[in-house]
Amino acid sequence: MAKGNTKWPVDVLTLHPTVESITEAIQSGPYGRCVYYCDNNVVDHQVVNLNMTDGATISLTMCAFTATGSRYQKIMGTKGEIVADLSEKTIKVTPFGKETEVMDISKLSTDFSGHAGGDNRMVEEFIDMIAEDGEPTNAITSVDKSVESHYCAMAAEQSRQADGVVVDLDTLRK
Repeated sequence: MAKGNTKWPVDVLTLHPTVESITEAIQSGPYGRCVYYCDNNVVDHQVVNLNMTDGATISLTMCAFTATGSRYQKIMGTKGEIVADLSEKTIKVTPFGKETEVMDISKLSTDFSGHAGGDNRMVEEFIDMIAEDGEPTNAITSVDKSVESHYCAMAAEQSRQADGVVVDLDTLRK
């Protein structure tokens, strides 16, 4: 707030961020508590292995802490890698043995708030779908694929809470 930031994370504390409203929210609300000395059990780092039916293994490492406070994703596959750096607003695609293609994602949108604009886009797509009588219009993903990704997240959390026990997604799909 002192530097003029009224976006995340201060807009989570209060609807209308001012020095006074933020101070009040920290003093009287849950955000003023020390995460190390309260009942916080939210995961801040995690490694998840997903075993696919075709024998492939996906290894996901999630860490809440980055130097820029932004999202950084690195996908490594058998034919190359993809690096998305939202602080730089770039996606780099490098097929092994070939030139790296750099995409400037700042040209795709003017709104990178809330998960790089994803929150607002998701709401827009939901409203479009309702307006079209439940038929997806230009949706980036289907409801079925979104549900499947949530099953994966639920399985990862269930495994974390059970000290790493393997969770079969079929048990969640019922």
